Amino acid sequence: MKRVLYLGTDPTQFAAQGHFDGHLIHYPVIQIVPKSPFSPELKLAYDDLKEYTHLIFTSKNAVQIFFRHLSELNLSNAILTDKTLIAIGVVTAAYLKAQGVSASHIAQQESQEGLVQLLNQLDIEDSYFFLPRSALSRPVLIQYFIKREIRFQACDLYDTKTFKTAPAPELKVIDEIVFTSPSTVKGFIEIYGALPQDKKLLAIGPITENALRQFI
Repeated sequence: MKRVLYLGTDPTQFAAQGHFDGHLIHYPVIQIVPKSPFSPELKLAYDDLKEYTHLIFTSKNAVQIFFRHLSELNLSNAILTDKTLIAIGVVTAAYLKAQGVSASHIAQQESQEGLVQLLNQLDIEDSYFFLPRSALSRPVLIQYFIKREIRFQACDLYDTKTFKTAPAPELKVIDEIVFTSPSTVKGFIEIYGALPQDKKLLAIGPITENALRQFI
């Protein structure tokens, strides 16, 4: 049986979608560290929550932390009733559905570039976007909004750090390794020293694939 090493934080959707036909070994090499919703930056962003017309979620982690923050702020999902929710891909959309809300739009390409392609098809001239994201997010969407003079508010919901627990799985018993983000590529290199040349390496999404290629 094929043995698959999954490096992301949550393999639930990966396993549910049938991406592999073997034994899944979950060894997260990153740790998600949420920020407080009462921090000055986030408080400013959440104060405008009623005013946003669109919310863009670029990861499942952003979804989970955002709804956790709503609970901590004693706000219900009802505050999102009249808003357009946009997901970077089907996994992020699934996490929104698990929170009891549905994505109005899902980018076909799971990247910020894919989101830009989607936004170009929508009438957003008078919109106000909220972009809850990772502190490591690339600036593609922000640059897009600035260029088009679209009103937006971006805020960092969480930090991503390398996370090592002992013992790390022995790579000699692994057939395939799944990288879910550039951070997992970085974390794997920091823990194992280099990418193995005798394993199948699977990157989730084009941005992760580009990060992986830098070390191959």
